Formats: sequence, structure tokens, C-alpha cells
Amino acid sequence: MLPNRLLNLPPRLALTGLAASGLAFTGLAASLLLAGCNGGAQSTSDNSAAPAASASTAASNSASAGGSAGGGSAAGGQRFKIGFANLTEDIPFAVRVREGIEKAAKAAGNVDLVTADNKLDGATALANADNFITQGVQGVIEFQTDEKFGKNIMEKFKAKNIPVIAIDIPMPGATFFGVNNPVAGGMAGKGLGDWVKKNWGGQVDALIMLELPQSGPIPAARMKGQRDGLESVVGKIPEAKVKHLDSKNTLEEARKLISDTLTTLPSAHHIAIVCINDDTAAGAIAAAEAANRKKDIAVVAVDASERGREQILKPDSPQIGSTASFPENYGAKIMPVLLKALQGGKLPAQFYTNHVFLTKDNIAKYYPNNAK
Repeated sequence: MLPNRLLNLPPRLALTGLAASGLAFTGLAASLLLAGCNGGAQSTSDNSAAPAASASTAASNSASAGGSAGGGSAAGGQRFKIGFANLTEDIPFAVRVREGIEKAAKAAGNVDLVTADNKLDGATALANADNFITQGVQGVIEFQTDEKFGKNIMEKFKAKNIPVIAIDIPMPGATFFGVNNPVAGGMAGKGLGDWVKKNWGGQVDALIMLELPQSGPIPAARMKGQRDGLESVVGKIPEAKVKHLDSKNTLEEARKLISDTLTTLPSAHHIAIVCINDDTAAGAIAAAEAANRKKDIAVVAVDASERGREQILKPDSPQIGSTASFPENYGAKIMPVLLKALQGGKLPAQFYTNHVFLTKDNIAKYYPNNAK
């Protein structure tokens, strides 16, 4: 959900698949929420302005037509132009989402993928929607952060009868895919509660919630889930002890907010911090380190990005864990559903990714490279 958040990356065009001439796509290595139980992490959930890019396309022809991610329609010769507007290219979670969608488009064998960067900005997302329509896309995967712009974006796509799947932040009329926020948040909160009970005797002097109000009620359910999960272990935390902060989904803003907030809590040594994502968790930890108060905080998030996993594995890290949403698998889940709709099927109202609460004890099971 780190200086790379502040980068102003130039527009980028994405090529997916292999063109008939043999031109190879090379991916960008990289990311959310934005918008994620138990310390053992065994439970999972499955039901769990100019445009930023000029959006040119390349045919995604795979050697085996109709791969599993593409719904098996390539053999019939029908191709589909699909637009994907990413949240940003500055958050590892979002980059992993894009890479997974590009991989799924290539595997489908019948997708021309057009990509754009929403740059965490509603106006840019709106301009990208116009660009997709100009490009003649037949379906859209939309990952944009500003709930206020969702209605206008969807009105444009509805007018052209373009089906839309919205990632992590809902838009009216779009199919929702992404984090099952109450479940993922509950996992993180309970994991934090178990740690607090074991290490602090269940004492919580203050609860800080690094939220993202601009994205509306669905990501807000992630934050409520974290508080509910924590309170299920340590008991009800009085509202007077709770601080609700608008993280704006960035590390830098979170660092500033926590730095200021810690000065108002000079005698608190058991501060629980729940975060919208790992980037805001990193900002909170950076602020505590700068104030020489790292031992006063315990942090969880919903994300489990590379950055979050690295932080969790550091010796004496205050980040207890993070609920994984596996963004690298988003494409494999989304692309077959959208292709089926483009071939006359019906889109579901919502479907979800899987979730596992990751700690230093089980990260290697799901991400072996982190153990190296």
C-alpha cells in the first residue's frame, strides 16, 4: 500500500504476449490499499489531465491458443481488446497486480491488452477511461483509488456497454474483485491481538488506525476488521484511546502522521497500529525509529507486499505480520471471468482473492525467496 511512492513516473505502454513477429514482452519488476487472523496463518478466504498512458497495444498471441487463463476461446479466432488501468506504478502491490494481468493476457492467447497508470488520482483515471474508449476496448479492469470519480468513470463505460471489473475499490455497476476486507482485516487484527496478549499482557495504551477515507466504505471495512480482530482478543478499546488518521495511502504521509501523533503520547509504551497497507506500516515504523520508540509500537497491515515481508523478517521488527492478498494471482483470477463475460457470459457481482496472515514464522511457506 519509501521514496518510490513520490516518483512521478512517465506514461508507459504495456505490451503483453508475443507478437507474430516474435517480439518478446519484458515485464517490469516490482507492489496495495489499499485496501488485509491468527498467528498460525492457516485460515484462508476465497470469496476473499491527460491520460497517464497513450495506450497502444500489441497482440498477445501465445503458442498454445486458448490457455487456461484465457477461457479457451483463442482457438475460435476471436480476439478481445481489454483495458487495464493500474492504481499506480509506485506501489509494489499494484505493480504485482499489473504483472499478473499481463501474464494472464499472454496466457489467454486472444487478448490485446491496453494499459494505463491512474497515478493515485481520480482525474487521471477519468482521462484514462476516455482514452480506453477511444482505443475501442471491449472490456476494462479498473484499479483506481478515488470513490468520488467511480460514478463518472462507470457512466462512460456503461454508455458504451463495456463490462468492468473493479479491483479493491468498488465502482457502481462494476464487478468487484479483490480483498475480502472484513475477513482480511480480522485476520490481521487477531494476529496483532494474539501478539499483544503474549508480549504486553493484553495491554493497549493507544490504538492508531492509518485509514484511507477517500476510497469509501469497502476499504473502511478493512480497518474495522482489524480493530474488531484486535478487540476479540484484548477486549473493547475505549474510543478515547483510538486515533483515526488519514494515511492518504502513502508511506510519507503515514510517517508524518505517526511522528506527530507519538509526541501526543509521551507516556504510552503499548501502542497498537493497524494499517491500510504495508507502505503505511513502513511509514509508521520509520517515524517510531526516528523518535527512538520502536519498542513502543506493534504494527499489522493488510498487504504482505515484498516491502512488508522484508520488514516482518527483520530482527526485532515491530511489524508483527500482514494479511496476504497475493496480488500476483489477481490476473489469473480476473482474466477468465472477464473473457467469459465478453463471450456472452454473466459477470458476478463480486468475487475475492485468497487470504493468509503472514508472520515471520510462515512467510517462507508462501514466499520461499524471502527466506534466502
